[in-house]
Amino acid sequence: MTSSQSIQVAVVMERIAAPNPWQDWRFRVVEVVPDEGVFGRQPRQLYDDGKVSRWLYPGFTVALYADECKGYFLNLTSGRPAWFVSWLVDEGDPAVAVVTAVSVSYIEADRRMTADEHVENVALEPELCEWLRVFTNEHFQPETKRKVRAMSFLSPEERERHAAELGAALSPGVAGGASEAAAAPTRNEALRHLFHTDPHFRESDGLDVRVDEVFEVQSSPAGRQRKILKARALGLLDDELTEQDKPAGDGPAGASGR
Repeated sequence: MTSSQSIQVAVVMERIAAPNPWQDWRFRVVEVVPDEGVFGRQPRQLYDDGKVSRWLYPGFTVALYADECKGYFLNLTSGRPAWFVSWLVDEGDPAVAVVTAVSVSYIEADRRMTADEHVENVALEPELCEWLRVFTNEHFQPETKRKVRAMSFLSPEERERHAAELGAALSPGVAGGASEAAAAPTRNEALRHLFHTDPHFRESDGLDVRVDEVFEVQSSPAGRQRKILKARALGLLDDELTEQDKPAGDGPAGASGR
């Protein structure tokens, strides 16, 4: 049963008549069993007591594919490896359930749920877990994620190169659009120009000063004066402030003046 990459199985489903005042029928998957080819190809009734009946759906092939190994891996590492049985209610007869597929791929089960199919799971037998594990170990190639450096740690040249690569990936294939994009300065180019030419752009934001320096600037006249002189040198103050007198310092000279 487990010597190849595909096996034949059958599904046993249970149908309950009028399970509550709001439903006429309820279906549930009971088990998945080996199909040795003796069940035929059509669903057959196994049991019916007027309220509960059981049906056998034979002839399902479960094949393993290398490109589905991620789904097998997710199933095996879920803590409870399972069969995934998808089914629909017959549009012409709501008393009949139609089994659409049997799988061991977590991802395929998710795809079928997205397509509005009912998907139920039942425990996968230990020998089939081993069969699935061997195949997955042989063919599964985990995706390797490349660590991307934060843009704040890149040099201006590296940022420009990343921006150029992104622009090339997003640029339209029309020659006219490409020429217009090349002619117009981009935001990154403008920032780079400011960084290299404008001294104000490279000024520290003050977050790297020491605690005593912050205290001195906020509480000391001399500290405030140094701040004003620095701003004046950068051209951040109006000319009328250049005539201000220098305040007395906090040192012994200031104290003697008082």
